[in-house]
Amino acid sequence: MSCPLHTALAQTLARARADGTTHPMLVRAVPSRPDAQAGADAGGDIGDDADAAVTHFLDAVRSCAPFLRRLMTRSPDRLARVLAASPDDQFKSLFPAPIEGEDVAGVKKRLREAKADLALAIALADLSTLWDVHAVVRCLTDFADACVTQALAVAWGEAPKTRGVVAGPDGWPDDPKGLVLIAMGKMGAGELNYSSDIDLVALYDPDAIALDPDSRLDAKAVAVKIIQQTVDILHQQTEHGYVFRTDLRLRPNPGATPVAVSLAAAEVYYEVYGQNWERAAYIKARTCAGDPTLGAAFIEMMRPFVWRRTLDYGAVADIHAIKNQIHAEKGNPELAARGGNIKLGPGGIRELEFFVQTQQLLLGGRNETLRAPQTLVALEALAAFDHVEGAVATRLGAAYVYFRDLEHRLQMREDAQTQVLPDDDEIIAAMATMMGFADSDAFLAHTDDHLAVVHEAYADLFQTPEPKTPVPGSLVFTGVEDDPRTLTTLGRIGFSDPSAVTARIRRWHQGGLRATRSGRARELLTDLVPRILTQLGQMQDPDTAFMALDGFLVELPGGFQVFSLFTANPQILDDVLLLCQSSPALAKKMGRRPSLVEGLLEGVDVTAPDLPAPMEGDVLEDRLDTVRREVNEHRTRCAAALVLGRSDPITVGRALSDAADRAVQDLVAAVLKDVLDPGAAAPGELAVLGFGRLGMGALTAQSDLDLVFVYRAKADGGDQFFTRLIRRIVSALSVPTSEGELYEIDMKLRPSGGAGPAAVALSAFQHYYRHTAWVWEEMALTKVRTITGSSKLVAALEAEITGTLEKQRDADAVFGAVREMRARLLREKPARSPFDVKRMRGGLTDIDFLAQGMALVHAHGAGRYPPGTPATLAAMAAGGILPAAPAARLAHIYSAYECLVQYTRAAFGEIPPATIDAPRARRLRQLSADWDDRPIEVQLEDYSQEVEALFATYMEAGD
Repeated sequence: MSCPLHTALAQTLARARADGTTHPMLVRAVPSRPDAQAGADAGGDIGDDADAAVTHFLDAVRSCAPFLRRLMTRSPDRLARVLAASPDDQFKSLFPAPIEGEDVAGVKKRLREAKADLALAIALADLSTLWDVHAVVRCLTDFADACVTQALAVAWGEAPKTRGVVAGPDGWPDDPKGLVLIAMGKMGAGELNYSSDIDLVALYDPDAIALDPDSRLDAKAVAVKIIQQTVDILHQQTEHGYVFRTDLRLRPNPGATPVAVSLAAAEVYYEVYGQNWERAAYIKARTCAGDPTLGAAFIEMMRPFVWRRTLDYGAVADIHAIKNQIHAEKGNPELAARGGNIKLGPGGIRELEFFVQTQQLLLGGRNETLRAPQTLVALEALAAFDHVEGAVATRLGAAYVYFRDLEHRLQMREDAQTQVLPDDDEIIAAMATMMGFADSDAFLAHTDDHLAVVHEAYADLFQTPEPKTPVPGSLVFTGVEDDPRTLTTLGRIGFSDPSAVTARIRRWHQGGLRATRSGRARELLTDLVPRILTQLGQMQDPDTAFMALDGFLVELPGGFQVFSLFTANPQILDDVLLLCQSSPALAKKMGRRPSLVEGLLEGVDVTAPDLPAPMEGDVLEDRLDTVRREVNEHRTRCAAALVLGRSDPITVGRALSDAADRAVQDLVAAVLKDVLDPGAAAPGELAVLGFGRLGMGALTAQSDLDLVFVYRAKADGGDQFFTRLIRRIVSALSVPTSEGELYEIDMKLRPSGGAGPAAVALSAFQHYYRHTAWVWEEMALTKVRTITGSSKLVAALEAEITGTLEKQRDADAVFGAVREMRARLLREKPARSPFDVKRMRGGLTDIDFLAQGMALVHAHGAGRYPPGTPATLAAMAAGGILPAAPAARLAHIYSAYECLVQYTRAAFGEIPPATIDAPRARRLRQLSADWDDRPIEVQLEDYSQEVEALFATYMEAGD
């Protein structure tokens, strides 16, 4: 015969008094009269003393747990209702009973009130020692099952009322058909926490849901709506609280799938992407609500995924890697109850569960007895088959029960899902009382002992290979929740946003990238993660570098070759991480072209590529793709060479220019062939002039091409032919294709600039420079060279350019024009950052203008100077036009500027950076001896002042 909780408490308290209990909560509640035990033994009314004992006990509960105090006081009838319920039948009278025709709002209120009643009843049964932990978790789980079943039933009943839902010819069934909820985690094992989330996986069978074929909402949409409403009924915080926080993230690929997943999609996911931690999670899976037939089919489908008779090497290595990620060492200094996490911290519940579950995975495929979902039952089975020493199993079992009791008491204080024992004396004292200890010191010492037992056993768990990179703490990225110890480790390494890092790595492990869709790729990457994180942690901005690495991985194609390369050659991984830190955009480009990553193995070859000969049958579009692929890969290699310090800026500038020459030559020929009939000849000659950086042979990774197209027609219609031809050549050089862009083409330096024709006749070119050209256009000729063209036309152009440059000029007029142009540029195009050495006052443009202005003035007597500022300065110094000291100084500063331009364009792109951090400053010093140990900004200030002074000196009129 069952008795109410009040009576059961009174009897328990009386027995505790008779047994001489030392439990602090029970001591405070014992009745004062010695005949209390007699009444208790008789099983009858124990009278006023019993009432007083219960009252004292309730007072003790109120003082230790604010949440329980609120439950007792906020609803006047609750305490009476709870004390009248019977613990003998698991408080079934407090469970919510379905009500026919009840609306959703009514269900929400009723379930929440039932949860509050049951929370108080279970806490009283637990704290009084009337119930042990097994009774507590069983009751909590049964209640959760009842609530989930009712919530799903209500949501299911609401579905046919939804607009767009048309039931099949047999109508909408009363009970869910074709939709099931699978309980996971502690709910699945029947071990639910006092204030736990419930972990559910929702599955549906589209063929079993009773929808008309013409229903506007299909089975997927209906299943999703039903599950969303089910979760809302359970999870939503209302004025009456909530029922259970509901977590659906254990479903397949939660970041990319709806809240309800089809059975077929789940099967594909677990066959292709399923991870070992998910296998461990499904040890505890069971059907808790919905279609039992569908649930049984799913559990049966998952059986071979979870329980394998043999484990391949990769799966074993992955289990070992997970163990290594949980930092475990004997005598771990982090083993401390005060301020510790008894679930996720060292020696906590997770390590104990991992100890059990990994052995279940390794051994359970061949021994069904080891497959128990309950932790203690599985532990006993492992001991029975001599996989765990009996004494160790006993100690671990005691620790598990103790931690679960403590976990419940922590959560009773404020109904919070916590397993952290705060570093607060008052709370620790309350926990000691609730756990039955006379003082805090005894409580903490006992807790520490259990932590040590679990951690020692975990550290001894099967021998695992030493990680290639020592793990600086726990680095766990399994599951769906952030691991607190991992967040701490990441923060210690240097990351400012550990949660973002954890989320991205979890996505890698879930096969969320093309490159991590294979199991082998994920295994290799798991092994690389510690090195990746420790290397990035040494950089100035680890978070930005990490996100750049993520961008690199996103771009990688499928397969595991790159990860194999990193595993065999860690230095290549380090190079990629350096690229991520120095130039995220460059790292992304490398990801698109894994062959470039492989090329790092043999150094970075910046030699301009020999473009492959056209294939028989190739059309122009094929050639455009070929040239883009070759040149873009070369451009990326050159940028990587600068960022990694594998080549110097001058060599890279020449290599980029050589590649551009070959691209222009190749595509001019390809377009000409495409527009001409077979065997026909062009009606004249064509030449292409390269100006600016291309003319000097100093392109950067971001340079456009300054081109001028000059032709000489030899037949009628030649002008129209070359006008169309040059438009097509420009398009061939600039239009994006499937292989990306090639170059931006700038033709503003042609006669008459942007207003002139794209195709320039030789006669017009000659006339313009003899009679019309401005001084700045003549200056531009000092950096010109012929890229391609017929020999006769090239000879004529070279003669015209030489004649233009060597004609006699008035120094005052030239220098005045140079000063005026420089002043206008400073006004109209100011520096975009402190490191914009091209535009800044005293920068590259000042040195260029100085050299070009003097070249125009002095070439009449000295002859045409070679293209490019460095060569011009050297020639002027050799000819006595410019004193050796200032010429050398200008050349030195120009070299430093050029190094900075080449590096920043490789690392940052066209826009100069706002700052240059210490690692990049070190890289600049490695690239050029023109930078010393002083801050880059200080040297730039000195350099710019020197250049300004020399510019003023040599650009004065009459010099």
